[in-house]
Amino acid sequence: MITQKMKYALKAVMVLADEANGEKRPLRIEDIAQRSGAPKRFLEHILLEVKKAGIVASLRGRSGGYVMIKDPAAISIISLVRLIDGPLSPLPCLSRGAYRRCDDCADEPTCRIRNAFADVYYGYLLMFEGMTLADMLKGEARGEMSEAISAEAPTNIK
Repeated sequence: MITQKMKYALKAVMVLADEANGEKRPLRIEDIAQRSGAPKRFLEHILLEVKKAGIVASLRGRSGGYVMIKDPAAISIISLVRLIDGPLSPLPCLSRGAYRRCDDCADEPTCRIRNAFADVYYGYLLMFEGMTLADMLKGEARGEMSEAISAEAPTNIK
């Protein structure tokens, strides 16, 4: 699952990307918070991380604020998730960016736990890596699987 922090990051970046398609004027953090529904105190930390990654820039002064500097089509959603939430893999031995051997593993190639999770995880990555911020902005990120999952989801879970 993605964290609430990640959801706030996506909402904030989408607000900035929408603004980039319009007037291209910097947005104050208060405006981003209002438009995205994300609390200002979280956005300050989130936008600093996104700024360090070269996705947005901040401008000082009376008419300052945050502005999108990277093309939304060049921003993969998975890169944002890794930036904000860290590694995605269910096991450390499957991680691409934070690989480490499991402490209790005698032989990775024959590990049945690793092999069971590997196919599902890599399938997930293949689908996820092709999704960009531009896709989300266009509403094209919703696929057939989302509809199938929604149809199958129990409605009585609390």
